[in-house]
Amino acid sequence: MRASYWGLLLLLAAPVLARAEEATSVPTPVIGVVDIDEIQRDTLASKALLVQLNKYRQEFQQESVAEDKALRATKQEIEQQSKTLQPEVLAEKARAFDLSVAEFQRKDQARRQALEKSFNQAMGKIQQAMFEATRKVATEHGANIILPRGQVLLFDDKMNMTKEIIALMDKALPTVDFPTPQIVPDQAQQQPPAQQTPPKKKN
Repeated sequence: MRASYWGLLLLLAAPVLARAEEATSVPTPVIGVVDIDEIQRDTLASKALLVQLNKYRQEFQQESVAEDKALRATKQEIEQQSKTLQPEVLAEKARAFDLSVAEFQRKDQARRQALEKSFNQAMGKIQQAMFEATRKVATEHGANIILPRGQVLLFDDKMNMTKEIIALMDKALPTVDFPTPQIVPDQAQQQPPAQQTPPKKKN
């Protein structure tokens, strides 16, 4: 979770947080400050997200390590047989090994993509909860500008709305579902071979 992304979200949300009634003059700025790092660290949903992310990350890491170990063993076996096998047999084993390596790389990439997709889906729910909590707290304080703490050098601590936002988020979203990562097979492997159209018979 990047603070810059959250900061951008808050800055984009600032106009929405302003009061709905139109005015003939520019309203007096009422500024609120939100500590994004504290939200990422202390909200219940963020903690739940991190636990689930690490769980799947460790599972995928263990699978990757086991597959890498098997490939290394296969490579060592081929090297040991290189002096006794016929050249054509050795070449065939080498080609099969290269295909296994390529398949391992595709699967490893698919794992990362699946994990990232699940993370983004869960993060979207947290971001929505943060937006709603920020809107409510800003409305209660009459604030029409919300700034991320990381972009403010000095401010009165009374402007800091972080604790209130965290409390609302914990009440509205105490946990977040982390979708089970769905590993999508390589697209090239899924597609059936193209069927050739038989030539038309000449009359």
